[in-house]
Amino acid sequence: MKQYFNITKSVIIFTFLIMLCSCYTKPKNLYETGETVVLIHGIFDKPVVMKKIENNFRELGYRILNFEYASTRWPMDTVVLKLSKEIAAIEPQAEKIHFVTHSLGSLVVRAYLAQTYSEKFGNLVMVAPPNQGSVFAEHFDNLKTFEWLCGPAGQHLGKDDDDYWKKFPEPNIHFGVIAGGLGNEHGINPLIPGDDDGVVAVEETKLDGMADFIIVRGIHTPLLWKKEVVQQILYFIDSGCFLHNE
Repeated sequence: MKQYFNITKSVIIFTFLIMLCSCYTKPKNLYETGETVVLIHGIFDKPVVMKKIENNFRELGYRILNFEYASTRWPMDTVVLKLSKEIAAIEPQAEKIHFVTHSLGSLVVRAYLAQTYSEKFGNLVMVAPPNQGSVFAEHFDNLKTFEWLCGPAGQHLGKDDDDYWKKFPEPNIHFGVIAGGLGNEHGINPLIPGDDDGVVAVEETKLDGMADFIIVRGIHTPLLWKKEVVQQILYFIDSGCFLHNE
């Protein structure tokens, strides 16, 4: 009798758990639609700086390609070749491919998109991009130490006509820009005119063709870890625009 009671109790508990699970509504699972986000870090960095953004996208069900490249050693052609191969490997399984870039990574994606187009490409968010070149980098352009530290890519971040900002056209997909700054006329870095994030001026982030633009108070790389920035990225990738305070 005791054994029968234990079996009955187990069946009741098991049935209750099944009913509880059936009442739970799962969040949107984008694995079913194959939406992928390609993350591209900036100079001196590694994919780990994009980890908070990656984790937030994964929680929503997106697949992630957190692209890694030797930002201070490789010329742009080598970076784009590696990126092209990695995207080509995931494209057959993806129904939509979005991009999120930071700093130099924004010029990488501009170089990549200048060579490649796919109907699967969706939205692009650029965080702190030197889209008009960097006056700060221009200050150190002729220093051997800067050349040694930043490598081939660092030599083309300035304001010259042969630098990346002039060489690569605006993206041929829907894109928005998040700039960092203090929201005033002086910014953080006295070597940069106007508002800036310590590395890139707000005005230098802007690019013809951008669908939306927003300024978030913050410093160049730590922008990637700010809750507001992450939320804006997620919103733009999903909707194609940023959230603006009325």
